[in-house]
Amino acid sequence: MGEMDTAYRRLFQHKELLRDLLACVLSRGLMASLDWDRMRPVPAGHVSDQLRQRTGDCVWLIPRKTLSHGAAEGAPTPGTGICGKAGPLEQVPPQGLCILLLLELQSRPDDVMALRLVSYTGLSYQTLLNSKLIRVPLPPVLPVVLYSGRRRWRAPLDFGGLLGDIPADLQPYQPQMRYLLVHEAELLQAAGLPQRNLATLLFRLQRSRDIEQWRALLHTLTEVVRQQPGHEELNRSLTVWLQHMAQRSAPPTEVLPPVKTLQELDMMIAEKPGLWARQWLREGRKEGRQEGRQEGRQEGRQEGQADLLLHLLQQRFGPVPEDIVQRIQAAQSAQLRAWSLNILDAETLDQVFQN
Repeated sequence: MGEMDTAYRRLFQHKELLRDLLACVLSRGLMASLDWDRMRPVPAGHVSDQLRQRTGDCVWLIPRKTLSHGAAEGAPTPGTGICGKAGPLEQVPPQGLCILLLLELQSRPDDVMALRLVSYTGLSYQTLLNSKLIRVPLPPVLPVVLYSGRRRWRAPLDFGGLLGDIPADLQPYQPQMRYLLVHEAELLQAAGLPQRNLATLLFRLQRSRDIEQWRALLHTLTEVVRQQPGHEELNRSLTVWLQHMAQRSAPPTEVLPPVKTLQELDMMIAEKPGLWARQWLREGRKEGRQEGRQEGRQEGRQEGQADLLLHLLQQRFGPVPEDIVQRIQAAQSAQLRAWSLNILDAETLDQVFQN
């Protein structure tokens, strides 16, 4: 993992930024029901070696707010569905319901992300149970994938989308899980995002290539960060990440002066606006060319495979039903190749889509 990726992941270890990210995509009712002041990351010492090797991102336990009579809203009988006492979680009341938040950061699409999250969820539950941080009944899980790339995310959003045709007798036994995809670029295109929201400002800074607009966003971000309790560490993390963004596109002979805070960064840009503008504009052109080429090649391959498969099906079985056409057009390259090979032995259209 490069320094840039490490710096970006570090940002989402700050609960203030994580809270603002979820405020962009969750309902107000759910956000209001969660006790953000007492949310805690799962301590590293309580996560198994297997889980540490398989997930490099964030796992949090977030308590539900309790009602005036002392029981959590919608809670079962006292002593169940709890966050137990251990390490940083010791302040969570025994009767408080929690949610288990899994955050996975992706810069590229992953065809089997749903499978990965099923695995991460099971490992997280198991290690938390072993560490006595939770008890049965288990807290509900919220799996979130934060995607920063520009290519379309074509991977299935639920585990069922990875499965082939399932005999009716076996359907009740299949795993079921869906994850929440947060596509940064699409999120910015949506109307109604909160303006003074840390996540909104972060994503706009990441994509703005106009130096004056960038500085205006930086001013707003600095003001919002100042309002956060204990904002110094968040300030430093944001500064490190922004410096990495600019420096990674600079020529080896052009080293940007180090700064420690957003305020210092703003002053440095004011002193040398041309230097910083070159870095941002160069980075924008580079990203656009690279991701545009990658996306064009990938989409071109998949469209060509889909068209060829439809042509072969029509030649072999006649007109193809509309639901089959849609299924083919939404499929990934590996699946299209497998179906194309099935045509060789299939006697009916249905057999083409069997594993």
